[in-house]
Amino acid sequence: MKIVVGYDGSEAAKRALERATTIAGQSKRIVVVAAAESRAGAGITEGAHLDPSEVERRRRDLEDAKAYLSGRGIEAETIEAQGDPGDVVVETAQDADLAIVGSRGLNPLQRLLMGSVSSKVVHRAACDVLVVR
Repeated sequence: MKIVVGYDGSEAAKRALERATTIAGQSKRIVVVAAAESRAGAGITEGAHLDPSEVERRRRDLEDAKAYLSGRGIEAETIEAQGDPGDVVVETAQDADLAIVGSRGLNPLQRLLMGSVSSKVVHRAACDVLVVR
């Protein structure tokens, strides 16, 4: 069984990772994916750029997730990606049995303005999806 966990270091993502360990046990495969999003900056007229601090933050998030899983006897694969987090989780989970994401509990306006990773994954993933609250 392959489980993909979308991870950004938030409390919701930590709950998703914890749930993945419960489901996976020690004989399953967990892939933890974190994505640094491109942002259009003020004065930039062509495309968007990656904020180096965002890339470093996602790298640390993955290190923390790997350490958490290692402490529970689970060897995990980590994927550091760039782009929309929902798209990255959907892409990574193409051959997975289960994708697990946390829900931040955004209100409808926040979901409209910022998008919802969990909603995107639920609607587009080819595998089963578990949203952890």
